[in-house]
Amino acid sequence: MKRILTITFLNYFVSGGLTLTIPLLLLNRNVDLAEIGIVISVLPLVFLVIRLFLAALADLVGWARFYILLNWPGSLFSTLIYFIASSTPAFLFGKIIEAVKESSYWAVNRTAIFSLSPKQEEKEATRNSAVLRLSTAIGSAVSGLGIAYMGFSFTLSILILASSIIGIPAALLWHTRRQSAKPRILRVVALLDPRGRERTFWFVSFTLLFYSLATYPLVTLLLPVFMSQQLGYNYTAIGIAYMLYNVIASSITFSTLKRSLGVRRVVIQSAIALFASFLLANSGNYFPALFLALAVAHGLGIGFFESIIAKATKNRLTVSVDIGLLHIPMYLAEFASVLCAGFVAQFFGYMPMFVSSGIFFTTFSALSSYALKARDS
Repeated sequence: MKRILTITFLNYFVSGGLTLTIPLLLLNRNVDLAEIGIVISVLPLVFLVIRLFLAALADLVGWARFYILLNWPGSLFSTLIYFIASSTPAFLFGKIIEAVKESSYWAVNRTAIFSLSPKQEEKEATRNSAVLRLSTAIGSAVSGLGIAYMGFSFTLSILILASSIIGIPAALLWHTRRQSAKPRILRVVALLDPRGRERTFWFVSFTLLFYSLATYPLVTLLLPVFMSQQLGYNYTAIGIAYMLYNVIASSITFSTLKRSLGVRRVVIQSAIALFASFLLANSGNYFPALFLALAVAHGLGIGFFESIIAKATKNRLTVSVDIGLLHIPMYLAEFASVLCAGFVAQFFGYMPMFVSSGIFFTTFSALSSYALKARDS
């Protein structure tokens, strides 16, 4: 598990840095919010298609070599493209390559965790998510400080270096036990057939959609631009804010690993999310407190997120494919929500998007609690 956690840390140090750097870099080049939304929306759409194919391939030939053959080069080449990009189409191409990095990681990551930690799947998957949040925090802080004091090129150089290092733990997984089957296109396509999954499987899939709507457009597009344009935060302040957000979310996730996922927790995290999101747009000097309150809510929500995925997929023969199929509505929602969020915020303000995120998170919390009980009954 240590090699998997190291790969997670490095991947999301880079992803956390890119999440902050790319929208701010485009904003710095006078690209409008709607166009930034289009660039960012490309990633989840491309991710969805590539991830499903790679997941089917992984269930046939094993998961271990995907990290060195796809995740490492995808990370390295995407950061290099951003470093030299001088036009919006170049950034779009960078997002496509970044989607290869992300899809090759997520196509096999939970499969690897389930394989390496039998009988502790939910706990280890949640621990991995906490490490992900922590590394995202560090990547955000390094990027914010790097942009503020050394510029965008220096910051992207750090991310290129971190991407290069991913190759070390990825190479150490090369000899991990793998399946002997040879990949044949008809077998790969057959695995992607969504039929035969029970109703609870698709209920969990539907539930994940609301988590995506609550968090993805907020974190990847709206909040960094809102801090810069509406609050006048400099790059250092934005980087530190994102660092604190992810540190608090990961700390909450770590500290509640052994806590039950009951109705009381649903009520607490939903109340926090609703309170913070309804006040966020007009918060003024209170923005940091509300922003960090969202981190607490989202940190509490990770336990539900990972547990319903594990409950729905861990005992199936085609774990990678099932996890990929489970996420189809979620990634379609990410594409549509980011694409629309830029236009809505530009023409109607931030309030509708912030309020809807709180409502979506509350819906996710209630549905995930129901899904866990349904699986246990």
